[in-house]
Parts: sequence; structure tokens; C-alpha cells
Amino acid sequence: MFPLLLLAALIAFSIYLRMQNRRRADVFALPEQTKETLFSVALQELVAQAGGVYLSLVLLVSFLQLEVAAKWNIIGIKMEPLAFLSLMVAILQPFVLKTYRMLRRS
Repeated sequence: MFPLLLLAALIAFSIYLRMQNRRRADVFALPEQTKETLFSVALQELVAQAGGVYLSLVLLVSFLQLEVAAKWNIIGIKMEPLAFLSLMVAILQPFVLKTYRMLRRS
């Protein structure tokens, strides 16, 4: 009986705290009509593309059962190789697209 009462009390207290958090969030909420900047959109695209490439590389390495180094030391920063490669692909993508467009015009 006591565990049920304790569980009910914890649920009620949790709901109360969530309501307080919601009220506090409403006071400090950002305006509903936020304005996206070109920088924020470009950064979102970079992260999204790098994440997609990373997931694809992880699935490929897992499917092919390849052995990959745990960490690479790049300019003093230790990074996972697949994360580094996916970030590089996402960074280089606009340059490759620009080159392709230039070559296609000529």
C-alpha cells in the first residue's frame, strides 16, 4: 500500500513541477515569429548533411563489417574517423557543386 501512495505522490509532484516549468518557459519563451538568418539556415544544412553522411557511413561500415580506428588525431583534436569524414564531405559539398556548375556551363 505504501509503495502505491509513494508512487502517486511522486506522480503528482512531477506533474506539479512540469506545470511550473511550463509557466516559467512561457515567461522566457522566444517570440513565435523568429526570423531565420542565412547563416542559421546554412549551419542547419551543414549539420544535417554531415549527420546524414555519418549515419550512412556507420551503416556501410557495419554492413561490410569493416574495422575502423577508434580515434584520429587531427590537429591535436581526437575525432572519430567517420565523424571527421562526414564533416569533410559536408564542408566540401558546396565547392564540388560550384565546380560542377562551372564545368557544366562551359
